[in-house]
Amino acid sequence: MKLNIANPATGAQKLIDLDDEKRFRIFYDKKIAQEVPGDSIGDEWKGYVFRISGGNDKQGFPMKQGVLLPYRVSLLLADGHSCYRARRTGERKRKSVRGCIVGPDIAVLSLVIVKQGDEEIPGLTDVVLPKRLGPKRATKIRKFFNLSKEDDVRKYVVRREVKSQKNPDAKPYTKAPKIQRLVTPLRLQRRRHLRSLKRRKLEHQKEQKGEYDALLAKRLAEKKAKIAAVKASHKTHA
Repeated sequence: MKLNIANPATGAQKLIDLDDEKRFRIFYDKKIAQEVPGDSIGDEWKGYVFRISGGNDKQGFPMKQGVLLPYRVSLLLADGHSCYRARRTGERKRKSVRGCIVGPDIAVLSLVIVKQGDEEIPGLTDVVLPKRLGPKRATKIRKFFNLSKEDDVRKYVVRREVKSQKNPDAKPYTKAPKIQRLVTPLRLQRRRHLRSLKRRKLEHQKEQKGEYDALLAKRLAEKKAKIAAVKASHKTHA
């Protein structure tokens, strides 16, 4: 069985191949999202605790969370389900998926380090990979860099260096994402303008309603006066 171990603290991951069943037997009958101690994998993994995040069986079918079975089943999946990508709106399809309980038919098991042990693992815990992409939303940039409301968010956007693929000799340039939900003076001005439009629209509607109510009242009074005049003429003739 192969173990694909990811370390969220450093951003690194490592694939190890285990031939001895005694070393990975501890994962048998465990479900996705369960935490498992890694002492039996080897002496260098003492003190480590892993969380099972997924895997594939020997035929390549992925494990699906929520399917509490240790074998493969065929399920009718729709848009929004894991292990399936809908090609058309409203499309559903029957797909084979592996249950979320680990068994001997699993070829690759994905693990995430929850607790780090005493020893360093080369290529996993001793290397820190830089984040390729930083946060994009203004509030998340503030949270990431611990900024106050007075700080300018635009100065803290994570830029990345890009080299031209067409021209390798060209000078590298930097790219940065467009900040989302950024409150600027122009945004505030637009918001004030929209509010004033809404207010004017409501006032205009109130005026129109007042005029309409007055017209209705006038028509009703005219109708009543006409009926009264007709009744009075009938009385005089009688």
